[in-house]
Amino acid sequence: MTASKHPEQDIASVPQARPPAGDGNTDLADALKRAYCSLATGNTSELAPLYSEDVYFEDPSHGIQGKAALLERFQHLYSKVDSCNFKFHQTLDTGGEIFLAWTMILRQRGPKSGEVIRVEGASFLKVRNNRIYYHRDYFDLGAFVYENVPMLGSIIKRIKQRLAS
Repeated sequence: MTASKHPEQDIASVPQARPPAGDGNTDLADALKRAYCSLATGNTSELAPLYSEDVYFEDPSHGIQGKAALLERFQHLYSKVDSCNFKFHQTLDTGGEIFLAWTMILRQRGPKSGEVIRVEGASFLKVRNNRIYYHRDYFDLGAFVYENVPMLGSIIKRIKQRLAS
């Protein structure tokens, strides 16, 4: 999964998969998607009731144990961007596990203020007692971080182009 430069209307045109009514954790999945869309304001309060106290979160850069630590980390990360929006493309819900495919659209602060970064990714969630106790995000860390560093980004992009040819 890599960052892409496709227009947002392409993202919006992807149909959203839905489990049949009454199956799994549809309400929890919908609440999670709404909460992540509200993170653009740096507000993590909507996430708190969705996670168990002992949640374990993992992504390509780190792992976090516990709800308080997770919410603190999210608050810190989202304070460093002007905006962060999610477009959810697919939801698969087995009852005890939820899979979400998404595109994160960030607007940076700092030297590249206003620049938009799009990162495609997926979240795998495990649910117990209608709370998320395991959350694993998958995305291309290089596309998200390294490709947006001056000079280093152009080197990584050239390497990717050579590997693709």
